[in-house]
Order: sequence, then C-alpha cells, then structure tokens
Amino acid sequence: MRDLRAILALGLLGVAFGTPASEHAARLAELARQAAAGQPVAKQELQTLADRGDPAAEHLIGHLHLSGKTVPKSEAHALEWFRRAAAKGYLPSVHAIGVIRERGEGALRDLDEALRHYRRAAEAGYARSQTNLGHMLAEGIGVPQDLEEARRWLEKAAAQREPRGEYLLGMLYLEGRGVARDELRGTELVRRAAEGGDRDAQYRLALLLGTGRGVDKDEQQALHWLRRAANQRQRDAQFLLGVAYSRGLYGLARDHAQAAEWLRRSARQGHVEAQYALGVAYYEGRGVRKDASEALGWISEAARNGHPEAMRTMDALRRLRVKPAAIPPPDSEPASAD
Repeated sequence: MRDLRAILALGLLGVAFGTPASEHAARLAELARQAAAGQPVAKQELQTLADRGDPAAEHLIGHLHLSGKTVPKSEAHALEWFRRAAAKGYLPSVHAIGVIRERGEGALRDLDEALRHYRRAAEAGYARSQTNLGHMLAEGIGVPQDLEEARRWLEKAAAQREPRGEYLLGMLYLEGRGVARDELRGTELVRRAAEGGDRDAQYRLALLLGTGRGVDKDEQQALHWLRRAANQRQRDAQFLLGVAYSRGLYGLARDHAQAAEWLRRSARQGHVEAQYALGVAYYEGRGVRKDASEALGWISEAARNGHPEAMRTMDALRRLRVKPAAIPPPDSEPASAD
C-alpha cells in the first residue's frame, strides 16, 4: 500500500489545476508553490482565501496538511479541508477524499467511501477518478471484481488521455483480462501512458521494447524508458537497471558501482530481490566496499520479506549460531512526481 506522502506523487497537488486555466488558478498555483517553500506571506494569503470558502484554496490547504509543509502534518485535517471543497462540488477534492479513503491506514481507510467518492467524480467526468474506480473494479478492491465495468471506466479515462487510465487499459489488452488479447492495442496504450509520464507504463514499455513483445525490439529505446522510470523512483525499474549494469544488458558496459547504487535505491523502497542482491554485493565487495555487517543486514531484511535464498542463508547462519547484524535504516529519498 502506498503511504499518503506518495499520494502527492500521484498528482493530487497538480489536479487542482486540471480545470481550464485562469488568472485565479495561476495565482493559487503560485501561492501554493511559495507556501510549500516556506514563505509565510503566501501561506497566509492562501489560508485567508480558504477561510473565505474558496474551494481551490481549501483543496491546497488540505495538501499542505498532507505533506506537513508549513503546517502540522495531519491526514485528518487534510481530509477536513478536502471535505469543505468537495461539499462545493470541487472535483479534485472529491477525488482526494477517495484516494485517502482507499490508501490511508487505520481509521482513514474506508473502501466503501472511497468508491462512493470516485464514482461521484467519475460520473462528473473526472478522468483520474474514472481511472481509480476502474482499477478498484478490475482488481476487486472493496467491491466484487467487474472487468467489464472496469474497462468502460478506463476507456473513458483513456479517451481524456489520462496516463494512468491508458496504462491500466493497456494492461487489460496485453493480458486479455475482460477483453480479447490485443498486444498491438495494449502496447500503443502503454506507450501513450509512458509518454504522458506514468512511471509504471515507462517500466512496462521498457520490458516490451526489450523483448520485442507487441513492438519491434529496440534495446536502446528500452534502456531510455527504463532510465526514465527508475529516475521516477519506480522500484522495479531501479532493480532492473541495477541488474543491467551488473550484467552488461541493453548495451551497457558493466559497472558494478552503478549496479550497487540502483540496487540500493530499489532496496530502500522494499524491493526484496534488490535487498538480497545488495546484500550479496556487500558480501562480495562488488561495486561497494566489502562489509559483512551491511551484507548480513540486507540479506536478513530480504529474508524477513520472504526471499527464499535469503531465508535459506539466514537459516544456515542460525544453525551456525551467527547473530544477525542490525538492519541498516532505509534512508528516505524525496518523492518525485509520478
């Protein structure tokens, strides 16, 4: 499950300005940018507008509370501000409530309410909610799986060139889920989504180009899209880029230092294969300084996350009565737009 910080990376901050451009919207965008950067005058002006009932300003104050920038971080306060704007029919806030209720933790998580808000905004034509509603229906999240209805909502989102909707619809065609398998159609949708900035689509397009599935094989282009996804912190792409540097794939010269760096980025995001591979790299001193403590820490973490070889390694060490080292703390990395 993505944490609420990652909700911002899904584009909720930007959707406040998904409506036609206006001088007021542009002014709010600039105030939000300045407020997030810690400028008190901008924050106060934005707060004043929100207190007067401006729904876009209310929405942005909600986002400040989600991120904890210049205001106390509080999902509950964010939700309160989103509700104020949603009550006025402001669709980005209706959608934001759905995201928090779908992906929040503890008392914040309420899939029934998430579905209601997504459906409300989707029926009003909000593409991002059409996408999320389609995803929940396709995966049976909080509702019985309905691939036919999921496809209809994803098609509506894709018709508006919503990148995530294009990607999810493309995957239905590639996998033949609820539709006849059509690799050409699926690949085209994935490409459109990748060009629109969806990092999972960029990673998937790299795989398609690397294997020649549904498209002419092109390792140079595969590497291009793999890098783009990895630079957006897509952890599978980071892991594969690390493997590519380690093995000299996609036309790359072998570079174990680069391999270890990308494995580390992926491992810190919880990618179990990357955790194990990074542990092995530390054990062998491949691309990093040889360090038994780091090696044992990452292999132990991979074992706790269910990696079979790591689990066998830890079992063998326990039989030898070797005490596992402390796990190195996962250094936080700044979220980027995705």
